[in-house]
Amino acid sequence: MASSYAPNQFFRQAKFSLLRDYFTRRNALADLEWDKLKETETKPIYDAWQMLPDQTREEMEFEFRQVHDMAMANGARAIIEEGRFHRLDLTADLDAQDGYINKALWTLLEHPNVFDIAQIMNRADHLNGRLWRKRRDVPKKAPDVSADALKELAVAISAYYRENQGRGRHCWTETYLRGGRYHYFFVYAQDYTDTFIEFDDDGQFQRRPHNPAFEVIYVYDPEDGTLELYVQGDKSLRRDLQELFGRAILKADLGEEKHDSAPYDLNGLKRRDFSFPTDPSDRIKGVKITSMRLSLLGNPRKKITFDTGPKDQKEGIYDFIETSLHEKRLPLSMVNVSSVVIQIRFENMNGGRRDERTISFRIGHPNSCNLKDSPEELITKKYLKEWNIERA
Repeated sequence: MASSYAPNQFFRQAKFSLLRDYFTRRNALADLEWDKLKETETKPIYDAWQMLPDQTREEMEFEFRQVHDMAMANGARAIIEEGRFHRLDLTADLDAQDGYINKALWTLLEHPNVFDIAQIMNRADHLNGRLWRKRRDVPKKAPDVSADALKELAVAISAYYRENQGRGRHCWTETYLRGGRYHYFFVYAQDYTDTFIEFDDDGQFQRRPHNPAFEVIYVYDPEDGTLELYVQGDKSLRRDLQELFGRAILKADLGEEKHDSAPYDLNGLKRRDFSFPTDPSDRIKGVKITSMRLSLLGNPRKKITFDTGPKDQKEGIYDFIETSLHEKRLPLSMVNVSSVVIQIRFENMNGGRRDERTISFRIGHPNSCNLKDSPEELITKKYLKEWNIERA
């Protein structure tokens, strides 16, 4: 949700029946006279919560923050999708809860396993899209998701970071299957030690060592033979981490990525006659490019970026490009498309006041795309192949 987390605000937005259920299940606030409180009377709840032992209150606040972070449309969608994987249709139950805070809190109470995985997936969907890289020359085979294989991957990544960066002493790997097809591997490695400046339980000021974790995330699709990698680092690091994944999970050496395996070909998009045909059954109302970055042939470091507003006409960006290139005496043949932002408008079939749902995503040549796996994004991935933007 857009607002920042604050406990008082959280209590105001949550239904008292759900709050009461939450505290009852955690054996807290038993003396609070809930039946005498009005729905807007949150101060007694906040005051009683403040009197809880520090550790108990901190554990609850951790969950409240998770609920707050899931209190959005995409969070509710992630819950519904994860529920379907568990053979649960939660659509009607979530519709019965007013407001996204209540939808998320209800799920935490009634289906904690669904909530836990949904919030992990929702967070992965909102990581920096520029750090995702995709390769498409990966063997198509069932991945080894056994405990031994996950441990092998964790040990290998730990050793790699210790040897090359002096961090990663401890490492842990988890895997989840999404949509019955996409295998997510979350690797958490120990980062450099930091220092927390804080107060202890007795109110004493202290400096405490802190051992945070950093993430490496893989998404493997055995049907298409693609591997996406989320990591902060250069090309050689990404290549090495792909190799470690191949050896531990696919039992294969991936080797260097083939030069012709770049998954995205964007050059066709620079021409205004490029079309985006769609099937009416997918309920797409419109497709257009809102941003395009061009690089100069022979000198790729020279780039020009063209941006138009989200409400501008579809042809607007092409008028902009042609006028600018003409002024510089550059033909289209002298430029390559290095990245684009595409906007797709879908008819909204999930209720609510808006009659459409819009997604925008960025594709960068040769292997960067921040699309994930919501229903609209899965439809979009299908069309990227049909439009020959993603190579088959």
